[in-house]
Amino acid sequence: MTLGVAGVAWIAAFGALTVGAFALSGAAVAGFAFAAGAAGGAGVVIWCLVQLLNWPPARLALFRDRLLVIQGRHEMRAVWGHMESVTLTEPHSWPNVRVTDRLTIQLKDEPALTFKPAVVGLEPSACRDLILRLRDDPKLRSRLPEFDSLRDLAISPVVAGELIEPRL
Repeated sequence: MTLGVAGVAWIAAFGALTVGAFALSGAAVAGFAFAAGAAGGAGVVIWCLVQLLNWPPARLALFRDRLLVIQGRHEMRAVWGHMESVTLTEPHSWPNVRVTDRLTIQLKDEPALTFKPAVVGLEPSACRDLILRLRDDPKLRSRLPEFDSLRDLAISPVVAGELIEPRL
């Protein structure tokens, strides 16, 4: 974002210098040089926009009481205490276990949560190890921020997720 804003400022500055140079008689060569500078700024802005469009399509958030995966407008939550297993294998593939790039979190009395850690920018095995460590270590989880559902739900409504506690 900073580089994109700098590129826009670069375009504005060199654009103004280009207009000023063409307004003066005999400074057309300088005007072309300034126009080339403005074109370079436009190239930087276009590159920044392409990078912004390639932003990770999903987000992984870790809170004291839950893990949150947001893919587009789909929100998936998993409470740490409800996690039974965290694996990189296909569900129900026993005895022919096959390792995949999808992380599967089996939950008590809820459907499994699956996502690709690479989509959020993490290596699958490292993401699995992190989630297992946080699931098993409440002291480590206490260093994470609290989930403020009222503020977060006001900003982005829940499309899908778990039921509220206590269960209705």
